[in-house]
Amino acid sequence: MGFGPLFVALPMTMLAMLRRNMGDEGPGYVLVTLMFAWLADTGGYFFGRFFGKHKLYELVSTEKDRGGRGRGLVGSTVGALLASLWYLKSFRLAHSIPLAIVASALGQAGDFGESLLKRSTGVKDSGAIVPGHGGVLDRIDALLLTSTAVYLYTLWVHG
Repeated sequence: MGFGPLFVALPMTMLAMLRRNMGDEGPGYVLVTLMFAWLADTGGYFFGRFFGKHKLYELVSTEKDRGGRGRGLVGSTVGALLASLWYLKSFRLAHSIPLAIVASALGQAGDFGESLLKRSTGVKDSGAIVPGHGGVLDRIDALLLTSTAVYLYTLWVHG
């Protein structure tokens, strides 16, 4: 019970630290982090929903599909391209694509891990604030690991 707030608060704090520590480009790094998480989630969802045939691991997540996982990587890569070429000039293309792939994979792992956590406790949704949705945690589960990856990247590149 005490782990839950830390599980969410620490990675979300990294988004605030990105905003603060990266100066004028801070908002851009926050935006690209959101794009990595949400474009991967959206790309995977729509591809898997309309074209998916092979379930990934139905006991944990009934909707996740193998093809959607790969299209999620494409979604994150689109986010990286937009950031590098449009609004985040210090985000070199040579770094943005590999980071997009890593962040997308970690985001999908966070999404899958949150589904596993819910199933293991017999809970269908993590909350009821967002009607017809799995809860607020479903909106940020991918962001928990994606924000950590982007924050560590900025520490590595920008010191």
